[in-house]
Amino acid sequence: MHNTLNAWADKLQHAVLPALPQTVAEMVRLGSDDNVNMWSLARVVEKDPGLCIALLRRVNAGGQKRLRTEVTTVEHAMMMLGLTQLRTLPKAIPLIQQAGDPTGRERALRLMAQGYHAAWQARELARLRKDMEPDEVFLPALLHHLGEILLWLYAPAKMLQLEELITRQQMEPEEAQYVVFGFGLDHLTLTLARLWGLPTLMQDSLKSESAQQLRIYGIMLAVQLARVVEQGWYRAASTTVLEQIAHHLGHDLDITTTHVHRYAVAAANHSECFPALPAAARLLHPSQPEAAPGWKPEPAGETPGQQPSPEPATAFCLAPQLRILRQSLQELQAGNLTLQKVLSLTMDGMHDGIGLNRVVFALLTQERHQLRARAIAGADNDPAFKRFLIELNGAHLFTRLMEKPQALWINDTNRIKFWPLVPKPFQRIIRCNSFLVLSVFVKGRPVGLFYADRHSADCALDSHAYHRFKQLGLLAAKALEAGAGEKE
Repeated sequence: MHNTLNAWADKLQHAVLPALPQTVAEMVRLGSDDNVNMWSLARVVEKDPGLCIALLRRVNAGGQKRLRTEVTTVEHAMMMLGLTQLRTLPKAIPLIQQAGDPTGRERALRLMAQGYHAAWQARELARLRKDMEPDEVFLPALLHHLGEILLWLYAPAKMLQLEELITRQQMEPEEAQYVVFGFGLDHLTLTLARLWGLPTLMQDSLKSESAQQLRIYGIMLAVQLARVVEQGWYRAASTTVLEQIAHHLGHDLDITTTHVHRYAVAAANHSECFPALPAAARLLHPSQPEAAPGWKPEPAGETPGQQPSPEPATAFCLAPQLRILRQSLQELQAGNLTLQKVLSLTMDGMHDGIGLNRVVFALLTQERHQLRARAIAGADNDPAFKRFLIELNGAHLFTRLMEKPQALWINDTNRIKFWPLVPKPFQRIIRCNSFLVLSVFVKGRPVGLFYADRHSADCALDSHAYHRFKQLGLLAAKALEAGAGEKE
């Protein structure tokens, strides 16, 4: 994955994200007034991802990045740059009509509009949570699709391949991204954000393992909400995200839904620069609600281990890439690896090499009462799964796994025995009933575990996947132990 990702990042590193004509014209008009209110000017600039990127990169290029306080908002960046330089900014950016082909431009504009809606939701939800600096979450949500937008403008043929897999073959977006590009597009955005010195909060919001942080989880939920309501507000996927937001805020679902609808309308009232239909317009077109996606843990009284209902969407099964698997195995055996390198090799080997749709390494906390996700692959569009967390209280499957090194594959032959030992909160996170797990010990002490599944009953796990999963997990444990030994 990394070689391909770096190659695309190199291609796009010097690309320019074009600006929107209406925001540029408004910026020029307001900027011509020496007494312009910077807050009013910031409200115009923040609508335009191209202007925002150019603004942040100009601030960083000017040396302000060495200041102790990081530039995290549009208004802050504008104050740092000053009105004289702001007036020159629009002249240095091409307009979007000059970029790409018509199809690529249309898709890019649609994603920009979606990002603006997500940014508005993220900021207002942060206010509801009494966030100290709600404006700081705006840019991470607005620019979440940065890599995808650039690809539509500079590689539209590849993006049409991706769209074909998602719309015609009903693949999950993150899986289709791996098929076409060899990596998730969030990883491309993260790589570009690092290269361009974009705000740390934005970079962290693109890392699945950061979902435990409340501010970042709010950004992820806002991005997911803006994505799913493009298909309708009254569909099961939209209801699921609204429920997650309500839980995040600690509010009733009806109250949360009212707030979110109001924010969508407010965003639409300020999004005249986008030719795309605003998300709020879809509030006027209710459709018959679908059955809720996924499944719920079995009610009391049902037979333990009863087969839950799979998600109704057509599943896509990742094909094993044996070249990547062999490379991961060889490098893990070579030794002299850092923790991050061990995790990177193992996660790539399990996700890409074996073809496991979702993979997690959960690290045992210092207090030894929780397992928290340290690395996640295959959950780009699932904020709830990104909050992968296992409480080690009471006698259940995972407390037993932490007693000694062991591996387990829960399947049809042993589900009746093991499923009652899987904690109910964990069942709600994974929403499937077959998975692989392996506890990792270093020098006789538990340090964490690897988890993997194929997320859907249509893509069943098999003995080959389990064998390779164990092989990689055990090699990772040996590599971690070797690294620990060298430090002593």
